[in-house]
Amino acid sequence: MTLTHFDARSVLSVEFTKSQIVASVPGFFFCMWYASKKHWLANNVLGIAFCIQGIEMLSLGSFKTGAILLAGLFVYDIFWVFFTPVMVSVAKSFDAPIKLLFPTADAARPFSMLGHELMQC
Repeated sequence: MTLTHFDARSVLSVEFTKSQIVASVPGFFFCMWYASKKHWLANNVLGIAFCIQGIEMLSLGSFKTGAILLAGLFVYDIFWVFFTPVMVSVAKSFDAPIKLLFPTADAARPFSMLGHELMQC
């Protein structure tokens, strides 16, 4: 029976580059602006940033894998958007930057979400 040495410093070791530290400062204040004001522009920028980060983290081995993934997501999106009310109800009830909001001139419905009118978000 072999016992291995557990080093807490190696488990909790975190490294940052200079560019990550520089980018974290405005990012922190931008997130605080969204958390305090829930402004539509901050919502959109954070939503786009989450999408870009997700795309950067995705690594595909081949063109065929990417094509299969996109075809599956296409069918998935068509089903959940057009054949069920799930997407709109989740977007209306979930208060997070997961949707793009656009201001309208209508006071009763101040935001539009990709063609779907929303009540006050």
